[in-house]
This record gives sequence, C-alpha cells and structure tokens, in this order.
Amino acid sequence: MRPTAKKARNLSLFIISTLVLSACSEKAPIRVEEFAVQGLYSAALSEDGNAAVVGSIEHGGSYWQTALNDRRYNWNHAKGEYTSIISADIDPTGEFAATGSARTLVLWRTSDGHSVGFWDTPGNIQSLKLTDNGDFALVGLDDQTARYFDVKNGGIKQTFRTGAIVRAVDVSPDGRLALTGDDKYHVTLWDIQTGKKKFEWTLSNQIAAVALSDDGKYAFGSAQLGTAKVWSTQTGQEITTIYTGSLTSRKRTISSAVFSRNDQQLLIGGVDHQVSLVDMLTGQELKKWDLHLRDTLQPTGASVLALSFSNDGHYFAIGSNGFLNVLE
Repeated sequence: MRPTAKKARNLSLFIISTLVLSACSEKAPIRVEEFAVQGLYSAALSEDGNAAVVGSIEHGGSYWQTALNDRRYNWNHAKGEYTSIISADIDPTGEFAATGSARTLVLWRTSDGHSVGFWDTPGNIQSLKLTDNGDFALVGLDDQTARYFDVKNGGIKQTFRTGAIVRAVDVSPDGRLALTGDDKYHVTLWDIQTGKKKFEWTLSNQIAAVALSDDGKYAFGSAQLGTAKVWSTQTGQEITTIYTGSLTSRKRTISSAVFSRNDQQLLIGGVDHQVSLVDMLTGQELKKWDLHLRDTLQPTGASVLALSFSNDGHYFAIGSNGFLNVLE
C-alpha cells in the first residue's frame, strides 16, 4: 500500500473511532424512579441523595426517600389544595426541609413531616436554600432582594439588595456566606453578618444557577446560554471556566450545580437533560450522562433541577420531567 493511502486510511479510521466514542460518551442512568407524571416545578436532594423534595405540577409538594422510592409526606401550604412549589431545599443535616410557593415559605421536619414554621414573604420566591439544622433560609425574590429568614422563630435577619430579580441563591451551611445570582448578570458573594458585598462577578447573561462549596471556599455561577465559572471566595480570583459550548454555536444553560465534599469535583446539569462531572480546578469533563426521557423516539426534554453526590460513589439527578436518575 502506498504511504499516502495508508496514512489516509489510518486517519479515516481514527476519525470514525473518535465519532463512535463521542456518540457513546453519554451514559444512561442505572436506575430511574418516577416522582411525578406531569413533571415538576422544583426539586431538591439531600446531601447524600437519600431524600428528595419535589414540587409537582399536578400534585403539589412531597417528600421522598429515594432508596425505597417511598413518598413519605405530602406537603402543601393550604388545606385541601395543591400548592405550586416554586423552590425547595433540604438542610445539610437532612433534618429539615423548606418549600416556597409564590409568597409563602414553610419549614418542615423530615422525621415526622410536620410543619415548623409558616411565613409570608415580601416578594415572589424564585429560589431558596437552608443553613444547618434549618435554622435560617436565604430566599431569592422578585423584589430585587435576597432575604435571610429566621425560619424557626420568624423575622428577616438580613436583606441583600441587588437591584434586579434574584433568580438563584446559595448559603454556606454555617450561615456565614450568601451567594446570589440576578438578572443584571451578577453573581454576588455577601457577608451575612454585616450584609455587605465581599465580591461581585459579572457573567454574559442573566444568572441561571449558583452554588457554594460546603466549606465556603469556592463559588460557582452560570449564565443563561452563556458562561459558567468557579471563583475563590477568599481572593475573588477566577479558578476555572466551565465549558458551555463554542463561540460559533448556541451555548448550553447550566441549571444546577453542586460541589463534591472534598472540593475536587463539580456535578453540573443543564436544561438539555445532560449531567456532567467535571474537575473543579481544570474544568475538564470526567463523566457525562443523559437523563431518562419519557419518549426516546420523540424526546420531550428535561431540565436538571437537582443534583447530589451519594456516599457510595453514585450520583443523583432529578429532571423537570419528574424522574429521579441514579448515575454511575
């Protein structure tokens, strides 16, 4: 065989192999459970993925034990009706959960399903996160603020004014740091005790998701159809940029993110039903999955609403189509 022809054949084989590997790179879930038939407004997972809170489009809020696929409690804000749960969270200890409708915030005890506190909010809730033991909740609102609620005793302890709708929030488990993402493209880190900004970063569009590492050392933010980055909360410096698409094509929107407990990895999910495990320091993609869809021939799509790392090396993801996905 002539050298030129041999090189051409080898190049062709390499390209074909690369395409085949690329096509097979997205893994399927190893287990799928259905939480809602008509889909979800919101979802939250416990840190270990063993529990979940979902806001169903048809049947209001509910609390689940994921290992058993057991719907333990139905949680609604008014008797005799299904509440549209816009946002939800489970505190880092797993002992409390919170659900937010348009202008009501309820704290629940996960051991017996009873409500602990019921509060009205000064604006429509966009997102919420709990501190350890469910003592406080950071709530992002459409009145251009994020409010730090004492959800057990009542009262607003701190107000963070952003000048734009706050779409995404996170809070450190110890209640020292707050992170907000707003419609003016800003991801802002706040000192909760003083109420003052520590750092403010600007992305390329309205903010879709934010996340803090458990130790509060790192912050993540992503823009709708735009950039996604990780920063140091101690220096404010950028650590890495997460790849969201080429400049010549439409970028993906990362809708959910969570740091691993050792800060080495970041689990991210998008509105495109894909979940990725990336190296936190380099942004390199380590694993990739596709969420389960209702019709594989004519996919209905699903946004990733909640993510978590398990204690046994698996990963959990809840899609807006109502399915829990266990990933490996």
